[in-house]
Amino acid sequence: MWECDDKVCCDGYYLTNPTTDAGSATFSKDFAQFPHVVFTIHVVELGSGFKVGFVSSPQDGGVPEKIQLLEVTGEGSVAGSHPICKNESNITVQVTDKQVAVYVDDMTVSNYNIKHEKTAHPHLTLAPGAALLFDMSLSLSNVATSVTVLRKQGITCTNPDPYTFHLDAISNTLNKDSTSCSVIFDRVISAKHHFYQLKIVECGADSAVGIGLADRSHEPTKFPGWKKKSCGYHSDDGILYKKGHHNKVMPTCVIGDIMGCGIRFPDRDLNVPPRGNGEPIRGETVEVYFTKNAQEVGDVSMTVPEGGFYPTIGLSEGDRVSVDFSAASG
Repeated sequence: MWECDDKVCCDGYYLTNPTTDAGSATFSKDFAQFPHVVFTIHVVELGSGFKVGFVSSPQDGGVPEKIQLLEVTGEGSVAGSHPICKNESNITVQVTDKQVAVYVDDMTVSNYNIKHEKTAHPHLTLAPGAALLFDMSLSLSNVATSVTVLRKQGITCTNPDPYTFHLDAISNTLNKDSTSCSVIFDRVISAKHHFYQLKIVECGADSAVGIGLADRSHEPTKFPGWKKKSCGYHSDDGILYKKGHHNKVMPTCVIGDIMGCGIRFPDRDLNVPPRGNGEPIRGETVEVYFTKNAQEVGDVSMTVPEGGFYPTIGLSEGDRVSVDFSAASG
């Protein structure tokens, strides 16, 4: 499963360094092969500090090299910032379409792109006295989530899977002529929870599935992208809608395809604490990107509304989708 040098003691995924010299451990799982994957580190003892990164091989087959994502000092400082890491802190390394984001608790501390790397194996360097609990069990399929529905109209939730949604027949009291409805989820998009996706399970006669972002007051009779404070990628025509207007055309999607939506956050000064759980600031411009089957197909710039953006999906009559928030969970 991994390789440890003679300085690091490995008890399962519990790593300690009782020596007076730095030691390291490299894990066999190749994170360059997964579109959405995450590993976490629980800090048991800071000791004299530690480093987190990858051992990678370039696409051109060159010599493997070490990529440093995070260095924590014995005082808990990161990249020259004030101390933000401590005993019992949780570090998350999340890979989304080759883009790596690193969080200490809920604070974004670094970003890195591994699109030119052929392989990327997690690599930890422990200074004397450090003790870390490493966890690779969190994945796209089994990250626990607690996302609830903020608002929906005419759409049923299919048990036992709480994130499978089906539009049987329109029961829309707000707009009886409508043949489409939407679901707005009660999780503001933040630096930690910045991506979600859906899989098209069934399609109705005039199928149209939408995925995107909207403000909290979005009308549940409207697809994402049809209203001023929203954007969305629609499966039937591949159009990316922004504020009610066509923005660009992307690939269409059918049964079995996976559509994704996320935000790229601007780099922040590590010495400036983020708001709350890292959500963007009202009026800030962010880049919203969309994926089809883990490949990015387009993006659009959006101004963050008051209260932030919320995941929003749209369905037409007869459509069924399964929504996955695990890729955005740390």
